[in-house]
Amino acid sequence: MPLQAEQQTAIPRQRAEAPTGSPDQRWTRARTWTRAWMISVVPALAMLVVGRFRLQQPTLGWDENATWIASQRTPGQIVDLARHFDGVISPYYLFMHLWTAVFGDSEFALRAPSLLAVATAVGVAAELGRRLFGPGVGLLAGLLLVAVPQLSRYAQDARAYGLAFCCATLATLLLHRALARPSWGRWAGYAAAITLAGWAHILTLLVLAAHAYAVWSRSAGQHDRLRTARRWLIAAAAALLPVLPFVYLGLTQRGEQLDWIRPMDAEQVWSAPGDIFGSAAVGLLLIGLAFAAHATDRRAVRELAVLATVPPVLLIAVSFVTSSLWVPRYVLFVIPAVALLAALALRGLWMRAALALVVLAAVGVPAQTEVRGPVSHMGADFRTIAGVVKRHQQPGDVIVYGREGTWSLRAGIDYQLRDQPKPRDVLLREPAAEVGELDAVECDEPARCLGTAPRVWFFRQWQSDEPLSSAGDLTDTLHTNYRVVRVWKATKATLVLLKHR
Repeated sequence: MPLQAEQQTAIPRQRAEAPTGSPDQRWTRARTWTRAWMISVVPALAMLVVGRFRLQQPTLGWDENATWIASQRTPGQIVDLARHFDGVISPYYLFMHLWTAVFGDSEFALRAPSLLAVATAVGVAAELGRRLFGPGVGLLAGLLLVAVPQLSRYAQDARAYGLAFCCATLATLLLHRALARPSWGRWAGYAAAITLAGWAHILTLLVLAAHAYAVWSRSAGQHDRLRTARRWLIAAAAALLPVLPFVYLGLTQRGEQLDWIRPMDAEQVWSAPGDIFGSAAVGLLLIGLAFAAHATDRRAVRELAVLATVPPVLLIAVSFVTSSLWVPRYVLFVIPAVALLAALALRGLWMRAALALVVLAAVGVPAQTEVRGPVSHMGADFRTIAGVVKRHQQPGDVIVYGREGTWSLRAGIDYQLRDQPKPRDVLLREPAAEVGELDAVECDEPARCLGTAPRVWFFRQWQSDEPLSSAGDLTDTLHTNYRVVRVWKATKATLVLLKHR
């Protein structure tokens, strides 16, 4: 062999024989570690950018007003509220109380935790794909998730759904780590993630049904299966103990909190894929790709299929036999499983994978635009209504609210005009925070409390030909003693300015 060739072959041999901890080995490990992290970081950053785009465009919605109300209360007042209403998400309210104390209560600040949580979850899902199927599948799955409109929607929502999605996805990753290399430390990390998921939203605990199957699937022999199952049961039981008080609150408050949910029917089953993904085209495209997934290790494919299907099927089935619990955002955590299977179907087919990603992003554009609309977060167009009041109010003005959704109407005005002059809330007697409710206590005799105010702003939900509908006990007084000066109509809202005759 020529000398030059001998020298060339000697170099790798010397590196291979280098002692552990040598600079070459440390450099190799650093490169490997960096590549592995980039699989998660790239999709997470992409989700952060997409989720941040027009994050402040939608006005705070109905439920987001409740988040703001609760975040401004003391911890004791939040606990008091939990006894009467929204007990299941009181941990989230406590977290938001601390968050807003540090970062303020702007729309961006209120929604930032959800944005960070969803971006983190996308990165975690990519890491799960890397561990199960390799870096290519993990990266593609993460990028597919970025294109899902529903994730953008709840990355921009000041509610707990983004945090629940993150904790459930993290729990799935930690479960696979614990199953691959069992230790009580890893099981403790898994249990902590499950507890956080339950604190964010108790129905996120449906993920445990899929985790139970994964535990059974990953255990090779009968002895291993029993030992692994025992460890998982201990971890799951420990995780559920801190959540049980909120489960109890949820059961006792169910009738009051969930009476708005539409009864379950076949139409909702048919539309479930589109409702979960925020776009029927996006959902069907990903589900169609997922059906083509194949791998040497069929266990992982079956486990992801169970994770993608069992939680929503359970929730739908329960909703048919009892009062409905079916709300698609409650099962956001199934989306990564579908994306991972879709990415697996395209493994090694890089041109097709790139084309699928482009098509998915393109068909999702209408839904992505819609979720960033000014009133896409449910509820009235509070920003527009508050802007009208701000421009046209005069000293001595008072404001009264319609009888439907009064708490949210009041919260919407209070939020949009916080730290600014606003008409006096003439019917308010006890603030909601002092009575442990979302609704404040109002005057027993509205006409007497209204008195002879020179100008009255009347704000109610919805629109109709009768501007003063939903005025309740004030209807006759407003008709008799006041004349309508002007009416403004916005999405799901009517604002009336009246002047004393």
